[in-house]
Amino acid sequence: MRQFFLMFILLILAACAQDRIAKPEVLMTSDQMIDFHVDLALISASSSYAKDNFVSTDSLFSFHKIDSTIFSQSNVYYASKPKLYTKIFESVKAQLEQLQVQDTLYELKKPLRIE
Repeated sequence: MRQFFLMFILLILAACAQDRIAKPEVLMTSDQMIDFHVDLALISASSSYAKDNFVSTDSLFSFHKIDSTIFSQSNVYYASKPKLYTKIFESVKAQLEQLQVQDTLYELKKPLRIE
């Protein structure tokens, strides 16, 4: 009984150590994923601000020299690794906040505080 229990524990540990999602043949680096998501956020924000300035996602894919399949497979792979995926989006958030600080019009858009 003890051997069975020990084998069961080893089997569970071995199963947990394996990658559930196989690494795709063509994988975007984490830096490429960060850059892509930053650009995607900027395009989404600008298209919701001005409807006549539409930028298609196809042009975003061609700008980053990838296609939708490569992005999709890379995104699924990184999503299967929650710690790494969280770091990617923390970097995206930090870059967007840095862009907001650099925005010269940002100060003009802030509501005036009367003290």
